[in-house]
Amino acid sequence: MEKEERIRPSLLGADFLHLKREMDILVRLGIRSLHYDVMDGNFVPDISFGEKLFVPLFSRYGKKIDFDVHLMTKDTLRHVRQFYALGARNIAIHYETLDEGMDGIKRVKDELPGLSLSLAFSPETKTSLVMPFHSLFDGFLVMSVVPGKGGQSFMPEALEKIAMLDYFRKSNGLTFDIAVDGGIDASTGKMCIEKGADHLVCGSSFFKAEDKGAFLSLFADGDRIEEGR
Repeated sequence: MEKEERIRPSLLGADFLHLKREMDILVRLGIRSLHYDVMDGNFVPDISFGEKLFVPLFSRYGKKIDFDVHLMTKDTLRHVRQFYALGARNIAIHYETLDEGMDGIKRVKDELPGLSLSLAFSPETKTSLVMPFHSLFDGFLVMSVVPGKGGQSFMPEALEKIAMLDYFRKSNGLTFDIAVDGGIDASTGKMCIEKGADHLVCGSSFFKAEDKGAFLSLFADGDRIEEGR
């Protein structure tokens, strides 16, 4: 897997006083996917990005970078439809917010062609609760911190969850994606990959790295990406 595909920088970690510069760096580095957190102040206490920021960012960068929208919201399927209409095709929703049940998931996937839908689950949710729904989703997003705040420390129990999902995937010949979000740095990221993770959501560890190209190169073989290319 290419190193620029392995890492999904989280916009929460960017310098918002220089957001255009940060986005242009992602493009130069060949980043394929940007993690875009949406918080409504209900499912989680904080409020983050919404439609007003998504629209200009997607308009300028949507042909160069996929926007991986992570919905930490109530009324989840309404927001899936909203961000799909704005151009998002990769969206993660939380197991803990599925008030409409799995029938609602089936309906929204039938309605929205080309939608890649992942199921995120919080640290308190057991992996055994989400695995039965693998056929309805394209991937799982393992939360290795409590949803809603950046800068938290990695919760090591996430490693067992990754390993369980990877074993289940391999044992049944499945192809769903496994991503991990929260407290990812050079050390914890490598541990997640060893357990079977495909993608790593990195916020402050990526955006605060002095050499972002070198940071990417920690997670895959191959030539180093030069930040200024």
